[in-house]
Amino acid sequence: MNYNRHSILWRVILYFSLASIAMSVLGSGAILAWNYHKQLQSYEQKLSQIRSGYADSLGSSLWFYDEVQLHSQIKGILNLSGVRYVRVSDNLNMNIENGERPHSGDINRLTLSFNDKDIGVLEIAFDHELLLQQAIDTAASSMTAQLLSLLFLTLLLGYIVYNLLNRRISHLAHEVQQRLHSHTFAPLSVTETGQQDEIDTLVRAFNALSAQMNEELQQKTQAQQQLKVINLELEHRVADRTRNLQQTVDELNQTLHQLHTTQGKLIEAEKLSSLGGMVAGIAHEINTPLGLCITIHSYIDDHFRELQQRFNSGAMRKQDFTEFLAMLEESLAILDKNQQRAAQLIKSFKQVSEDQTGEQLRQFQLREYLEEILETLSPRFKQTHHRVEIDCAADLWLETYPGAISQVITNLIMNSLLHGFEHIDEGIIRIQAAPDRGKLVMHYRDNGCGLSAEARLKIFDPFYTTKRGKGGTGLGMHLVYNLVHQRLQGSIEIIDSPQGAAFRLELPQQLHQPFS
Repeated sequence: MNYNRHSILWRVILYFSLASIAMSVLGSGAILAWNYHKQLQSYEQKLSQIRSGYADSLGSSLWFYDEVQLHSQIKGILNLSGVRYVRVSDNLNMNIENGERPHSGDINRLTLSFNDKDIGVLEIAFDHELLLQQAIDTAASSMTAQLLSLLFLTLLLGYIVYNLLNRRISHLAHEVQQRLHSHTFAPLSVTETGQQDEIDTLVRAFNALSAQMNEELQQKTQAQQQLKVINLELEHRVADRTRNLQQTVDELNQTLHQLHTTQGKLIEAEKLSSLGGMVAGIAHEINTPLGLCITIHSYIDDHFRELQQRFNSGAMRKQDFTEFLAMLEESLAILDKNQQRAAQLIKSFKQVSEDQTGEQLRQFQLREYLEEILETLSPRFKQTHHRVEIDCAADLWLETYPGAISQVITNLIMNSLLHGFEHIDEGIIRIQAAPDRGKLVMHYRDNGCGLSAEARLKIFDPFYTTKRGKGGTGLGMHLVYNLVHQRLQGSIEIIDSPQGAAFRLELPQQLHQPFS
């Protein structure tokens, strides 16, 4: 027998026992109440018997004051079953009692008369505790008999439940566990009783499920074998694809490296192109004062030779010498002015070109350096009416890479000249700069035609240009962006402007770490 306390058998026995005890208690209580009620009725009958059998004789004995007879009669009444107390009294001083007097509420009173005249009172009290004890004894006997019979029924029910349910279910569960651990789903060996009960239905259902699971298990095994074959094929395919992909990645990395190299060369070419344009402009600009100097020198030489001939021949006059001195003074003034102009152009070009080709970090005055940049760009403005306005304090200094500043400003100005002022005769470029908490904020604006929506989005992209096929490379503003963000460690952005193009640059006023 299965002694598991959680089994159906023990729960059936427990529930049946509890229900039996409850029913026995309820039945015994009902028997107790019924017996007690019957005893009360019995006492009422005894009281009626006493009234009919003793009332007349007690009245006669009381009338004649026959105490011996009264005591005898009272003792006879007291000997009756259940009588606890008896007392006879008259209207005078006669008082005879026997037994233990209870509370007044439990006393029954009968009037004694003789010749239709009331002469006394008979008081009788019954023993209610005895009455209750008798009822309890009767109920206890009945309850004991019921419990014994219910215990027998419980054992019988447990035996029946064990044979019909518990034993067969335990056997069924044991076989199911064995099949789960062995991963086989053969039909159960539990035999059917032939009664077509729920256990037989469960056995048939499990056997049908086992057959279905066996079939699914076979299909699963076959599918797993096929999956292994497919996995092997996939592994080979993945290995082949991985090799091909790695080869493609290597080719792409090589191509990317070549693109970066090409881009670097293009950017350097853009720098050299900018510097070359500057050289050409400066060369053209220097040719003018140098040509004047050569012309003045030739002019002075001619007059000097003429004067020397007159002096040697003795034909020189004072007026000739005076005119020669006036001419010489005027020519020397012109010569000095053009020499200074050429020297200033060479100085500005030398400083700016050294900064653009060098990598040195130095401190400089921003306004003075901007003016030197404009000096190198003066040939670009000579044939136009465009002008540049600088709004910057004279003592504002920067410690950074001046060559990068020159390249940024030069590219911004050339963009304005080539694109912004393409159809404008008198363009204005305004450069404002001011310090702001350790940084330099510079605003660059022109009053040109402005930027289109596409240009605002792509202006810093490499190779984007609106002059494709007209000499534009699309690297100028990309170079500006890289110089500002990388070499100068700052930022540049397009800002809204009511007219033309506008940029905001934010640069550290002092670079603490050299650019690498």
